[in-house]
Amino acid sequence: MVKPASMLTMMAVSYPFVSHLGTVFSIPAAALLWLCLMLLGGWLAGSRSPILLSLAIACLAAAILGHVSHSADLMLRVPPVVICCSLAWLFGRTLFAGRTALVSRIGERMRGALPEPVARYGYRLTAIWTLFFILMGVESILLGLFASPLLWSVFTNFINYLLIALFFVLEYPVRLWALRDLEHTSFIDSLRGSIRMGLR
Repeated sequence: MVKPASMLTMMAVSYPFVSHLGTVFSIPAAALLWLCLMLLGGWLAGSRSPILLSLAIACLAAAILGHVSHSADLMLRVPPVVICCSLAWLFGRTLFAGRTALVSRIGERMRGALPEPVARYGYRLTAIWTLFFILMGVESILLGLFASPLLWSVFTNFINYLLIALFFVLEYPVRLWALRDLEHTSFIDSLRGSIRMGLR
C-alpha cells in the first residue's frame, strides 16, 4: 500500500508533466485540478494549514471558472509565479536580523554549531538563493505575459527545475573552494540534509 507521503511526492514530481500535457493538449483545467488534489492531499495528510487549504480551493475555483470562461490556460500560468515567490520568501525571511539563514540552519541540523566562516557563507548562499528565485519569478511572469503557451510550459515545467538542480550541483564545488580549510559533508549527505529540512 502506497503511503500518503509517497503518493503526494509522486503527485508533486508528476505535476510539471501534467501541466505540460495540459498545455499541449489544451486541457489546462486538468493540471489545475491535479494541483488542487495535491494541495488537498497535503492538507488531509496532516498539515491542516489554512494556507494549504485556501490554495487548494483557489485551484479548484480557477479550474472551474477557467473552464467555463475559456481562460484556464491563463490561470495555469499563475502557479509557477506563486511557487517561485514562495521559495524566495522561504529563503529570504531567514535573512532578517535575529534569524538564522536557512542554509546555515540546515548546516546546524546536520553538524551542530557552525564556525563563523561557514555561518557567513550560509548567509550569503541563502541571499543568493533568494535572488535566484526572485529572478525566476520575474522570468515566469514575463513568459506568462509574452511567450507562447508551449515556450512558457517548456521553461516553467522543465528548464527552470533543471536550473535549480544545476545551481545546487554547481554550488558544491564552490563551497569546497570557498571553505577549503574546513572539513566538508559529502554532496549526497548535503542533499539528504536539505531534503529532510525541506520536508519539515
